[in-house]
Formats: sequence, structure tokens, C-alpha cells
Amino acid sequence: MRNTIASCIIEVAKKDSNVFLISGDAGLGVWDSFKEEYKDQYINPGINESLCVSMASGLAMQGKKAIYYNIAPFVIMRPYEQVRLDICYQELPVILVGTGSGLTYMPSGMTHYALEDIGLALSMPNLDIFSPCDPLEVRACFEYAYKSNKPSYIRIPKAGEPNLHNGEIADISKLQFLLQNNSEILILSHSSISQEALKAGEILGCDVATKPFINSFEFNLEAYKYIFVVEEHFSYGGLGTFLKNYTNAKIEILAVSNKYVHLIGNCEYGREYFGIDSKGIVKSIKERL
Repeated sequence: MRNTIASCIIEVAKKDSNVFLISGDAGLGVWDSFKEEYKDQYINPGINESLCVSMASGLAMQGKKAIYYNIAPFVIMRPYEQVRLDICYQELPVILVGTGSGLTYMPSGMTHYALEDIGLALSMPNLDIFSPCDPLEVRACFEYAYKSNKPSYIRIPKAGEPNLHNGEIADISKLQFLLQNNSEILILSHSSISQEALKAGEILGCDVATKPFINSFEFNLEAYKYIFVVEEHFSYGGLGTFLKNYTNAKIEILAVSNKYVHLIGNCEYGREYFGIDSKGIVKSIKERL
């Protein structure tokens, strides 16, 4: 997904000289060609997150389309105040791109986890939040954000995720179904953990969908008797919490407890540990039905 969003950014920069990419000393290698071909539209201020965000807001105030790219904790967590006041308060159309969502950077330890970023983002008014599950959703999310006049936060894993959808996404604001079995059970997910949700849905024979536009209100869940929201995020503060506030549907959340995580390992190990791999999802759903 990282390469897909890089391609999207390069495509708009080629056509639109108002596009500026700010990289907080991240994406080394990803932006090599961009730095050469669009050097007047590329800024790397180094490891200086607050400055990066404020610089993006300043560019936006001058009519530019600024994109700030970095590892997720350094996009939405460390410069929280600058995102809150410089971008969201003024409702500037800056695109924040955070890589390494969820447990992606688990080998680097707690400082690089992004398990509460949606909760923080949801606390800021005016901010559209996107958590795509595959490269097709990434492209649709970025195109929406690029055309939008509002601030956007797009969180993605690192790289190499396969397409889960069969074709282009027509409307990213709606639920995106991966599996439909006319079931009374829906597994709803976002980001790359949707791969595990889909495997679980195939085993259980239920419906599976993603909600890449986290705080979009284009959804109707009333038809389902059971809804399980699977998230590689803290259980409180993510998509499940958002939906519970805006629907009367019965929702169970399968996610990571809101506690500091001290595990070191790969992403697959973490998912199994927290019971959000396909086996864990199947087990939890069977126990709760």
C-alpha cells in the first residue's frame, strides 16, 4: 500500500505544481525519484514533526496542496497540538499520511506502534480519517482526500499487502463488501487486518465488509443481528467505538486492550497473541453467539 500511495502522490504532483510533499526524514528510497523529478515540490525538514505539520498548514494557507508523510506515531501523536490547531481548527485541506498502522512496526517496539491513532484522530473535529485495507482502497482514499477541502488522515501499513477487492472502489464513503453470504452476521474491519477478517468470514460463512472511511456516516447496519468489528487498534477509541455512538445495532469489538504493549515480534505474532488472527476471530465469534 505504501508504493500505491507513493504512485498516487507522484501522479498528482506531475499534473499539479501546487502539490507539495513534506517527508519527516521518512520514506527513504520511496521518494528517490520524486526528489529528483519534483525537487521544487519536495521538502524534508528532518526529524521535526511539529515543524512539518505547521509547514504543511502554512503551505495550505497559501493555496497549496500539502501532503505530510511519516510513520504514523510521528504524524498524528507527537505533533498532536499542531494537527489540532494549525490544521483541523482552521479546516485546511492538508493530507496527513501515516505509515505503519497498528502492529506493522511491532519489531521496533512500543514507540512505533499505532494502536491509538484513530482514537486521537476522532477527537479532532473536521478531520476525515481513512484506514484502507488494500491498494485499491488506498487509491480511492487518496483521490477523495486530494479533491477534498477538509483535512485528511490516511493510515496505511508498510508494504506488500494484496488486493482484497476485485475492482476499483466506486464510493469510498460507503461500506465495502468483501464477502456476501446473506448472513445475519457481519464482520466489519479496516486496514490490513481485513485479510484475517476475510479468512474468518470464509470459515464461518458470514458477510465481511470494510469501512475504510472511518468517520463517514454512509452506513446502515440495522439489517444484521450480530456485528463484530475487528481492529488492529485499541478496543476503545477506534471504528467500533465510533459506530456504537451512531447506530443502535449490536456491536462486539475484537481488538487490542487499551494497555501499553511490551511485546517485540512480527505482526503475525502480535495478531495471534491478541486473538485477532483468523483463528482467534473465529474462536471469539463462536463463543459470543
